[in-house]
Amino acid sequence: MKIFLKMLKLIVLSVIIILTQYSCDYILEKNNNDKYEIPSTAQTRINIYKREAKLLLKASKNSLDILELCETLRKIDTQNSVSHLTNKLEKTHCEILENYDALAEDELISIPTYIKKEDRVKSITGLNNEAYIESNLKLILNKTETQIRLLDDLGNVTDNVNFKLLVIKDTHKLKLNIDKIEMTLNSLNQRTQALNTKKLLL
Repeated sequence: MKIFLKMLKLIVLSVIIILTQYSCDYILEKNNNDKYEIPSTAQTRINIYKREAKLLLKASKNSLDILELCETLRKIDTQNSVSHLTNKLEKTHCEILENYDALAEDELISIPTYIKKEDRVKSITGLNNEAYIESNLKLILNKTETQIRLLDDLGNVTDNVNFKLLVIKDTHKLKLNIDKIEMTLNSLNQRTQALNTKKLLL
């Protein structure tokens, strides 16, 4: 009987030791996993920061593209037919880029601040000056509309007041530019039609 009791005690003690070891391993594993997990609210915040940065980066590149197109227009527009518009667009996009730079610095976001030089004047051949100017203005119009969409997306993603203010101010400026570009395109079309009619009459 004593042997049986000793065996029973040994078995119970072995079971307790094994259970204790498994439970300690489980607790240690759980604590190790928890130590490296990011809480869901922090992960959500990180995802919002990433989307804000990506949208600001795209909007910044878009503005740089528009500045490059304006520079190309200046080279090709020998009669200064759209120089007033080009100057206005450049001024607006330089201001917008300054705002982006300031906000990016505050939010620790890296955005480009230079224009990659490409010789667009040679890239489209067979067009006269009027047609080339019209083609570039349409590109600028498309890029401006794209920038407004990017800013709308940024306004919807963010809860940062500085981003929301930037979206409101810049969207207003860009919409004014769209009106001016469309008026200039209409004026160019009317002038082209008038020249074509004159040629037909001669």
